[in-house]
Order: sequence, then C-alpha cells, then structure tokens
Amino acid sequence: MKKLLFIFLAITVLTVNGCSGSADTPGSGAGSSHNPTAGSKQQELVVAGQEIAASLDPVKPLTSSYLRNIGAAEALFRVNAKGEVEPALAKSAKALDPVTWEIALRPEARFWSGKSIDADAVIASLERSRSLDLQAKPFLDELTFTKADDYILHVKTSRSHLQVPLNLSYYQTVIHAAEAGYDAPGTMDLSGMYKVTEFIPKQKMILERNENYWGTKPVIPRIVYEEISDDQTRVLSALSGRSHVALNIPVTGLAQFKDHREARISATPAANTQTIYLNLSRPQLKDVRVRQALSWALDRDELVTLAAEGQSTPVSTWLSSNPAFAEARSAVYPKYDPEKAAQLLDEAGWTPGADGTRQREGKPLTIRLMTWGGDKALGEALQGQWSRLGIHAEVQHGDYSLIQTARKSGDWDASIEAWSTFGDELTLLAGQYGPQSSANYGGYRDEVTNQLLAQLAEASNQAERHKLALQINERVALEAPVISLFPRPQLTAVSRKLQGFEDHFRQFENVVNAKLSLDPK
Repeated sequence: MKKLLFIFLAITVLTVNGCSGSADTPGSGAGSSHNPTAGSKQQELVVAGQEIAASLDPVKPLTSSYLRNIGAAEALFRVNAKGEVEPALAKSAKALDPVTWEIALRPEARFWSGKSIDADAVIASLERSRSLDLQAKPFLDELTFTKADDYILHVKTSRSHLQVPLNLSYYQTVIHAAEAGYDAPGTMDLSGMYKVTEFIPKQKMILERNENYWGTKPVIPRIVYEEISDDQTRVLSALSGRSHVALNIPVTGLAQFKDHREARISATPAANTQTIYLNLSRPQLKDVRVRQALSWALDRDELVTLAAEGQSTPVSTWLSSNPAFAEARSAVYPKYDPEKAAQLLDEAGWTPGADGTRQREGKPLTIRLMTWGGDKALGEALQGQWSRLGIHAEVQHGDYSLIQTARKSGDWDASIEAWSTFGDELTLLAGQYGPQSSANYGGYRDEVTNQLLAQLAEASNQAERHKLALQINERVALEAPVISLFPRPQLTAVSRKLQGFEDHFRQFENVVNAKLSLDPK
C-alpha cells in the first residue's frame, strides 16, 4: 500500500492464542449498548463504492465483504486495526489441545428475525458457506464443527496448532441464518447493527439501524450505500460532500484532496499483493522460462510510479507484502533485468522478428491481460514494459465479471488480482497454490510446492512455519505461475464531518462501526 509502515503482530501474538489461551472482549454485548442522541435521528451516512453487491446472499462472490463493511453482517471473530483477533459473535475461544478449540457463543446475540444465534445456527451457517462459497473453503475445509452445548462449539482441526479464531474472522465466514431466503431484503436474516431495507443490485443498498441489535447500537440511524463505478465521479462525490466515505479512490486523484476542506484521505497500508495470474494451460505460458522472463522484464519501481503514484513498495514475491515476511520482497527477482529476460526468451525459442516482435514457428508471442477496477493504468504500464522486450501485450479492461467468465471458459492468458497476505500461512499459501485451491486460477501443479505445503501442515512451532512459508513463497516465485508486483494502494476518502472513522489495514471490511457520527456543522 502507500507505505508499509503498519507492523502486523505475529500470528501467534493474538488476542486469541496458544493452547491455554482464551479471548474475551470486556464491555461488549447487550449491557454495553447505548441510546443514540435524538439529534442523530436526522443523520444519514452515505458510502460510495467502486462496486457494491450484486446479490444479498453471503455465499455469492464478494457479497459477504460488502455486507460486512457496511455493518450488516458479522463473523464469530474480527481483526482489529492492530492485527489482533477479537471475539465478535463469539464470546470467547480457547484451545483445549493441539487439534481442538472450544468457542463460547453470546446467548444475547440474535439474528434480525429475533432467532437466537446458537450452536445449531452457527454450524448451519458455516456448513452452507463451506458447500456454496469457493472463497470460504480455504478457511473452513480444515475445520469440523460439533455442538457441545446450546452455546458451545467444539472445532476439530485437520492439523495441529491451527489458529481457528483467525480463520473464522474472515468475511467469507459471516454468520447468517442458513434457512432464510436471500433474494430480497425482507427475507434475508443476518445479525449486524444495520438491516438492509432496500436493494438494487450493483446500484444501491439502503440500511436502517437494527434497533434490536445485541451489541452497541450505532449512532447514525440510516446508511445509503451506492455504487459509483467511475473513479472521477467517486472522487467528486467525496470532494463535494455528497459522500461521507468513498472507497477505492484512484491514486491519480490524490492531489485533489490535499488540504481540502470537505474530505481527507485514509491510506492505511494493507497486506496484499498486486498479482498477475497466468493461465498455465496456454501454449506460450507452459514454458517456465517464458513466465520467468515476464517477471524479469518488469521494472517494478516504474510500475509503482506509473500505476500507484508512488504510493506503494515493489515486491517480487507474493507473501512479502505481509511485513512479517518482508525479507522476501526482493527474492528471486532482485532487480529489473531485461537482458536476463531476453536470454530466457531466446532459449525458449521466442526470437525477435523483423518488426521486433518475438516469434516462434511464425507465431507472435502474445499476452492478453485482463484488468478491472482501478488497475487500468497498471495494465497499460505492463503493456509498455513487455513491449520493450518484443512481447505483444493486449490489455482488456472491464468489469470483474468478465474475468470470472473468462476463467470459467479457460479463454484467458493473464489477469490481475490482489489477495490478502495476512493470516495463517498454510491457509494462505494452500489457498493460492494448492492443486485444487479456489485461488489457483492458472492451474499450478508442482510436486515440490506440494511437499513443502505438506511439511508446513505438520510444523508445530512458529519459527519452523515461517521458514517453510518462505521456502514455498520462493519456490512459487521461481516457477512463476504468478508475477508479484506491489501492495495495492488502499485509499479511502473520509468526510471531515465524520467522527469515529477507524483506519484499518482491512478497510474493505471495516468501514462502518457503532461510534460513527456526523458533525452537523
């Protein structure tokens, strides 16, 4: 992100940790709720996003993140701005032995319908997410849930020392009433401090305060969450004061916010990596030398300047955007080396033709790169750098759904995405590079990587896990099924009238909190 100033705590240093550790949040629950002031009833929070949900069902792609960031959905646990795991719908958690956790639920917690969020409801929700949400599988597949009591869960793990609360803090694990219908606001049943009352897919969502919320009730009674896909229109919405929070501000818009009276920029660093995923089934990308050449050919410092306005730091390996693995930022590809890239392509049989375009057997070396959201400038910068090497790069910029459709059909060469690198090392790495993982978009299959993942699954201490994670990270960079670039800038415009906004390294799921209020002046 802008700068990697934020230091995440080691995964073992959490509010919930250790076999004898426990987690509890004092002061939370029904007893800590308060009544908003009478004047706040006239307040309305307006949040503008580059995209909003296309569905109300938490198991649909990305829907749970949109519901969580707007205060409509909750998970058993949450991660605070310091990187610590805290109980949310759960009351506490403790490890009974290396493969068993006990989670106590809050008896006072209720869905919007008034139904109790007990052990049966939680298990039904998580099992529905496991079976229907591919993005949830990396966090749930190693867990087996059983009911110990009405408000006690036991969780068995498939490996030792898995930090279950961390896995159950991700937005893909939000708790929802499994038997409810999610085709309309009136039938959905979540637990958040705000209830959805109106919804137009990909356009607008209106939420009202949940007056029966089990925890601290929010001050602001109403939220309008709208999609403004055009970057500059979203910037103007924040600058004019129309939006109180505007997400995904483009780096090109930063200058407009300097000393502006209406809005400021929140730029808390995030742990994620802008990554080019390569389709290894494409003929030109099956050769590892070609994939390595594509990485050596990139001037990452220039990419940060051209595509991120200097608001990031180059990385050459996927996991290294997590500060805990910062030593790997320049591993495998320590510098921009077009000569090395050219040598590899020559060895692979791709030589420059009369027009400078590299060819093999009369066919040009072509890469079709799909981008979405705020990555148009990045795609164009990559296109320019690869063209210097004689590679014909085509950039297709559009909605994320186009990338999803192309992946299903197999008709794609490369695409850009930024997954979080914060969390349990095995869950993250297996989720990206395991043979059947949901984020292994390009079909990466490597026996050495699989063996290292198996060793990581058996590792019992943090030092050993760290070492193995670095080895997997380096092996993947060497095999190059993906090309790592830099952490994606996370820029959010916040109205100067909005009080209580929390800067968070996972801002995309932490926009709304109960303390938010609007200064009427």
